[in-house]
Amino acid sequence: MLGGIGAYIASEISGAVRRNVIVYALMGFAVLLVLCAGGYALSALHTVLALRYGTAEASLFIAGGLFVAALIAFGAALYVKNRRRPARPVAATALVAAPLIAKLVGSGVKSRTGWRIALVGGVVVLGALLGRQFFTGGDDDDEA
Repeated sequence: MLGGIGAYIASEISGAVRRNVIVYALMGFAVLLVLCAGGYALSALHTVLALRYGTAEASLFIAGGLFVAALIAFGAALYVKNRRRPARPVAATALVAAPLIAKLVGSGVKSRTGWRIALVGGVVVLGALLGRQFFTGGDDDDEA
């Protein structure tokens, strides 16, 4: 019975992973097509500007527009990077890492109840610390 449940769970997980791979591959292909379309649009704009102003001026207009777009994107990235992050709850971080650590540490410990209670307490504290580290991404300097 447990083998059937395990096979069912494995098939569900592999189906979800397969769907996610297909979705992300299609999204990547869409991004590639958007980049190609943007290149063709810039080429057409260059042609129109070259007919009106000349080739050197058209190239300068396109280069200037791309430079301004890059500066705007860079400024937006700096704004998002320096934005203050909301506080993360400690209880949620403990619940994320505690089961994994309990499984790893608890597999080798087969002693009395007192040791198990102490082990569970240690796992919860360690889970809180590791979960906090996972969610903050290890950047202690931007919290200050």
